[in-house]
Amino acid sequence: MSAYPLDPFSIGEDTYIVISKGHHDIHEFMRAVRREGYEWPLGVPEHVWMKTMPAPKKSGYASWYQPVKKGTRGAWPCTYVTEAYHEDSYETKFPPPKPGGLDHG
Repeated sequence: MSAYPLDPFSIGEDTYIVISKGHHDIHEFMRAVRREGYEWPLGVPEHVWMKTMPAPKKSGYASWYQPVKKGTRGAWPCTYVTEAYHEDSYETKFPPPKPGGLDHG
């Protein structure tokens, strides 16, 4: 599904946001997110297009990530998830399988 390796990383500061370059299977993505130790309440991942932009000098950041329309110059495919609670959380929408049951994906 993706030419990019599945490599989730946080880009959020005041809001929990985890991304990975490439459009990955959402269940594989969430398993990788949890394996990496991100325990935050997160929603259902989405496939978006992102652009890396230089951050302002003295901001403390090397770059920022901006969601853009597909086809935008410099855009790359991204699997994106942000914080969500209660009925909007990934684990509520896709409960973990019971022992001996089938896994998502």
